[in-house]
Amino acid sequence: MPFWFVHDLGEALYTPMVLARTNGSAAVLGQIGIAAGIGGVTGAIVVSIWGGFKQPIRGVLSGMIGAGLSKMTVGLGRVPQVWLPAQFCSSCNFPLMNSSETAIWMTRVNPEAQERVFAANSVLTQCFSALAALVAGPLGDRVVEPAMTSSTGLARWLGGIFGSSSGAGFALIYTTCALSMIAIGLCGYFFYKFKEHT
Repeated sequence: MPFWFVHDLGEALYTPMVLARTNGSAAVLGQIGIAAGIGGVTGAIVVSIWGGFKQPIRGVLSGMIGAGLSKMTVGLGRVPQVWLPAQFCSSCNFPLMNSSETAIWMTRVNPEAQERVFAANSVLTQCFSALAALVAGPLGDRVVEPAMTSSTGLARWLGGIFGSSSGAGFALIYTTCALSMIAIGLCGYFFYKFKEHT
């Protein structure tokens, strides 16, 4: 659940970030969306042929880390030449992650209880997504974006990385969310390895 919260928090600011950095270019936004769609289909085909990891938890955690790294690149980038391949790579990870998570639920949960468990999981995920959307707007529009586009300490500190033009604040939040996704995946991996050796 924490993964999807930070993912959806960043995703809520993805469109305004791209539009702000491209002077409102719907064409660029559409191209990135196409790249993401192709990445998702490619990832699904690869997983269908390969079958995924024998231990599904590795697929979940690898997908989290891979998606986080790709989204971090999107956040740090300022031009379509960076966004297009990064978004493609990001979307490649989700079929592996989602199919692996489903495999875990299917094998660990009693068949009689699976309907209720899947329903509860879906409701909780949607609640976290709604909360992320509620937080993202005010955080981006009223706090971070103004701070990054004016002469504040935050702008002086991080302006060299994200710039100080329109969209810099959105990019900062987006990249922070991506780093959080990586951290969640790494924490899960280290916990899994620790549990494996105890």
